[in-house]
Amino acid sequence: MKILICGSSGFIGTHMVRLFTDGGYEVIGLDLERPASYDGLTEFYQGDILVKDDVRKALDGVDCVVNLAAKHHDFGIDRDEYFETNETGSQRLLECLAECGIKKYIFYSSVAVYGESPYESDETTEPKPSNPYGESKLAAEKVTRNWAREEPDRQVVIIRPSVVYGEGNVANMFSLIKMVDKGRYLQFGSGEAVKCICYVRNIIEATRYCMDRMEPGVATFNYVDKDDMPAKQMVGIISEALDKKTLPISFPLWLGVSVAKVFDLAAKVTGKNFRISSARVKKLATPTRFAAQKIRDYGFVPKYSIEEGLKNMVLWYIEEVKRKLPARQIERVPRKTAIVLSAQKNDTYSGKKSDTQTYETTAK
Repeated sequence: MKILICGSSGFIGTHMVRLFTDGGYEVIGLDLERPASYDGLTEFYQGDILVKDDVRKALDGVDCVVNLAAKHHDFGIDRDEYFETNETGSQRLLECLAECGIKKYIFYSSVAVYGESPYESDETTEPKPSNPYGESKLAAEKVTRNWAREEPDRQVVIIRPSVVYGEGNVANMFSLIKMVDKGRYLQFGSGEAVKCICYVRNIIEATRYCMDRMEPGVATFNYVDKDDMPAKQMVGIISEALDKKTLPISFPLWLGVSVAKVFDLAAKVTGKNFRISSARVKKLATPTRFAAQKIRDYGFVPKYSIEEGLKNMVLWYIEEVKRKLPARQIERVPRKTAIVLSAQKNDTYSGKKSDTQTYETTAK
């Protein structure tokens, strides 16, 4: 099967390329940015899902498309930007699939569509997003369902993951590991808030499992690793893996939020996205509960536990990040490989042999 991954150069996309290739698929990549490594890609196209010409040239011979492309950062993104990429981008991508006769489509949505709820949300829960990101993802889901209804033989899987972490990720979990390692972690609140997270290799294997069993219509799955774990326990696993100790006391949540507001102000003045913010302090202390039994009832069994996933990420952090690699390499899982760029257009990579330039991307 030939798969196109939109957003192939990102954190999840990089892992997906390698795991899908190892599973015997032919993988094509499409992204705004060139990947740090072309390992596993049959072809790569530098382009935007908002531009139909960029999408069409990557669809030749493709059997299934996986859409990871999204605006999702906590800082520096306007409401319109979320909708432009997440909703309009999905619409244009699906229009191209229709033109090319492609019937299989997998869309990565988010548990953010449920909004903030004290109850465990499952796939039957009515979505009530509470921020522009969640609203834009829900809008993209609507576009996807409308596309599926246009022809009865179209096959769609919508996956709603919780926070995804793992090797190569430099978002919230990375910040937590770094703070524990540097002795800067302070616990605000009790630390008993349950956090729903998912390890990147687990969710990709879940995606592959669903892709191999696609049927006409739309199937929607939450993805969360179980059993749920409180933030305090996660910090304990990270501390043990780093062989570090954290302070055995907790501080009031209001104090942490007050201190973080200094960084909020600095971010507003400088335009920089600091790793500490009042929103992130609140997020760590706020419970998140999402059910993920449906995909398990479907037959999927995750390979890695939460503890194993966290330890794998800490090991990557120790072996790769603490070597003080350049920032651009920290954002990807470094892997030694030689890549050959064909003498086609500047925005296209082909894995076929060529007498043109050879580039080496090596972690030193």
